[in-house]
Amino acid sequence: MKPFKPLPVYQRKTVSNITDLSINKAFYEKPFTRNLSKCISTPNTGPIRRNIDIVARTKTESKCEVFGEGLLHASVGIEAKITIKVDLSLNKTIHTKHFFSILAVGEQHIFAISPSSVRRDHFEVHFSYTPTIPGNYQLYVEEISRSSQKQLPGSPFTLIINGSAIDVNERVKEANRLPSCQTIQQHDPSWLDGDWVTRDLAGDERGTLRSGWVLQPRRCSFDIFTTDDLERASLSSVSSTIVVLGRSTERGIFLSLIDLALRTKEKTNLKDSVLWRCWGMEEVRIGNLRLIYQDFRIEGASMKHMNDSTHINITCHNDTKVSDNNDFFGDAIGFFQETLFTEKIQPDVVIMVVLNDLQLEILEKTIPPLWNGTFYALNGFKAHEGSLYTPNGKETDTESANGFTLDKRIRNLNGFKLATPWRHTTEEAPFIMKSMHWHKPCNDMNGKIRVCSNPTEMIAQILLGIAIAPDGKDAWLVSLKNCESTTRNVSRKIRFCHDCPKSLFPWHIKRVPNLKCTTLKGSLPNVAKKDQQAWKGSLCPKHCMASNPVGKYDTQSGSVDVRICTILKIDDTL
Repeated sequence: MKPFKPLPVYQRKTVSNITDLSINKAFYEKPFTRNLSKCISTPNTGPIRRNIDIVARTKTESKCEVFGEGLLHASVGIEAKITIKVDLSLNKTIHTKHFFSILAVGEQHIFAISPSSVRRDHFEVHFSYTPTIPGNYQLYVEEISRSSQKQLPGSPFTLIINGSAIDVNERVKEANRLPSCQTIQQHDPSWLDGDWVTRDLAGDERGTLRSGWVLQPRRCSFDIFTTDDLERASLSSVSSTIVVLGRSTERGIFLSLIDLALRTKEKTNLKDSVLWRCWGMEEVRIGNLRLIYQDFRIEGASMKHMNDSTHINITCHNDTKVSDNNDFFGDAIGFFQETLFTEKIQPDVVIMVVLNDLQLEILEKTIPPLWNGTFYALNGFKAHEGSLYTPNGKETDTESANGFTLDKRIRNLNGFKLATPWRHTTEEAPFIMKSMHWHKPCNDMNGKIRVCSNPTEMIAQILLGIAIAPDGKDAWLVSLKNCESTTRNVSRKIRFCHDCPKSLFPWHIKRVPNLKCTTLKGSLPNVAKKDQQAWKGSLCPKHCMASNPVGKYDTQSGSVDVRICTILKIDDTL
């Protein structure tokens, strides 16, 4: 492997380390000023996409009961409570097979309510919340499982949250005064604490997502990048590379990046292209803007025997060995050392699903000391069954999102918390537990939006801010010497590369992918079977195949039998 040589990058400065708005009164009392640029970046002005009809497809009524003053009335700043009386037939399966979901959907604000405690002796689940924005909401209270989703009697409730009327102008001015989110410290997971609101309640200087919604944290405001902005970035003299490592759920982040970066005609075939479903590596390069995705499912690797010199665990799907501590995680380490952190890519920002502190610790050692980029450890959108809706699951996810590291380049990102308010808008919406894929194909705004997903688009904007404009979008626009890139007469070269197998199994990470590249002409090409190769995978030992399956697993390539075996490394059958 060649020694790592970092590329010149845009000068990074931390302009603010806000930890509590109450101690930054002086900051807000300063007259508001903004650097002006001859470049123009228009915030989103598209339609505000509303939530789908949830009840129409979940009419079945649950036998559980719900009561509490928080169902119908609440006041800003005052805790409100809700209690669900569990049906006796469900008591033994609550939080193992059956869960409860409470979601408040308003015209300008949406928020989720999490369980606060469980009293099994009284067959009760307690919820509490403290409202922040007054108004009228539809409160959906549901009993959910993998096979069903039912409304509790009375759901959806009409919830009225009382409080002083919001001065919209003052709220917008306050959001505009907040610093850019990428310029503040993000090592504390609470930096994302805030509300999902429409542009009516968000700042109007930095813009909103194309749906008209945006996550408005309390410490900062997100710079929102348009397709024109990304065109400027592609023509900039400074290269920017974003890498997404994860499963099919996290692939939605990459797809949202592509959806933002390409023009309407260029992404016409996005849903039918290999980009939409790839179990390998894919890349889109637009001038000096480089977007990369690698299927990277290391969370399935058992770490129980990492320090055992003689035994390893393997997982078999049918006759194919899909994971062991050597092949499964060893190839991940090899990919980091031989492909990701080399002259081949040199990423500015990387985001990866991390559910195991030991895995993060091991991979952290492969990051070159001279690399000056940003690494987001994402706890994913779905890791624990029902984790969004149970107290224990919530605690587990919070712990996994707070992986301890002394490396200041590594930041934690809680995907669960960010995505929870949108759990009725997944691929299988409104059914919550059916799928956690947010990247639904769509054709909104005359094809300008091909990927309908607020959670993945929000994370895409976070990554763009760090990669393109670490000092904030205003400073970046001022630094641009040429603003003519917004004209449609500018010629730009788009390269599309991939190394994707035909199916998920036999799944493994190629340490050095063999990318095939083509120049994009018109729209993205449809999937060509000749370009998708079947990767060779190791077969499982005969004695493992002779054991009884521990279960079945439905993959995107079909259903397979699952066997888990412990074997000796010196076993010749390997």
